[in-house]
Amino acid sequence: MNDRCAAAAPHFVFALPEGPAGPVAAASLAVPLAGVSRPALLAAPLVAAGWARAVARAARAEGLVCRVEPVVTADLAGVTAEVLGSEKELLRSLPDWFPREGPAVDAGLLDRLRAECLVRSSSGERGPDLVRRALFGERHRYGIPHGERVRRIRTADAREVEAAATELLGERPAFQPFDTAPVLAPRTVPIEGPRSHYLLGTPGVPLSSGRKSALHLAWALLGGREGILDRVLRKERQLTYSVAAFSRELAEGGYGMCFAGCRPEALDEVAGCVRAALGELGRAAVAPDPLRAAKERLIVQRYRALQSERALAERLVAYRVAGLGQTELDGYPAALAAVSGTEVSAVARDLLAPERLIEVRMVGAAER
Repeated sequence: MNDRCAAAAPHFVFALPEGPAGPVAAASLAVPLAGVSRPALLAAPLVAAGWARAVARAARAEGLVCRVEPVVTADLAGVTAEVLGSEKELLRSLPDWFPREGPAVDAGLLDRLRAECLVRSSSGERGPDLVRRALFGERHRYGIPHGERVRRIRTADAREVEAAATELLGERPAFQPFDTAPVLAPRTVPIEGPRSHYLLGTPGVPLSSGRKSALHLAWALLGGREGILDRVLRKERQLTYSVAAFSRELAEGGYGMCFAGCRPEALDEVAGCVRAALGELGRAAVAPDPLRAAKERLIVQRYRALQSERALAERLVAYRVAGLGQTELDGYPAALAAVSGTEVSAVARDLLAPERLIEVRMVGAAER
């Protein structure tokens, strides 16, 4: 962490990737969201958009033109600044450019911030929203649904945004990593759309967990074009027209999910096949060949995802919020390579066990 940033505001987290820059260099600065009230969490996108404008103005005042954009996740709110690679060292001043006070928000500025946030807002979060809400509860920030976030962006007034900014800049307790173990019954959720979907969620692990690599491999073996679920659901039985499976880690917890599109009359069969595949993965050590292929896919995916300096800076700031650093980020491929087939089956037995699964059957409006 930058010493100036640490001295002025210890709760700020600064990330400037090590090593030589490419054509474009990037750095991120963020405020962890542990202990933040729900109103402030919901207004965080508006606050971060205001911070991005303030940082850009401060950089210009020092003669540097850089691109600055807000960054908001379930764990942090902040900004990412990008400059030419030859000016990478100047990004060490990002903590100095970051405002120490919340912005004064007038009606005109708020309208502009609102428009920017709505453009960035993704509507493709319904499935993960359902899983996170079931795993973490509606009161936890991980359980806040997309629709609630959008409504607050549309309706928050200047006073609420200023109050949120003040809270986000204040001191708060550290994250408390935890695993979850829900026992929930399957349920049917009506959605607008022409087709049905089967959604399965499982508890995951925090970003700092030593089981993260084994769990990634378990889901990699299940998902993808060469994965167990694609083979069983599409190639062998032709039950689905789409299938995806993955896991996500956050600073305090994590989750895994499978999403399969199918005919409404196939929902029960799809559910049975998915549960059977998860059970099969936990019964015996994974064979060397499919394990090696899964490791290679994950390493290639990581390389592609972090090719840009911006992606690398934002991933690094997320790691630092979770108490990790560049060493852990760089060490991910080696950690994957060290995982055995026995470890993968063990984590599958623990985290993908039947009593820990959440099932949601989403029936399209035209099919009800």
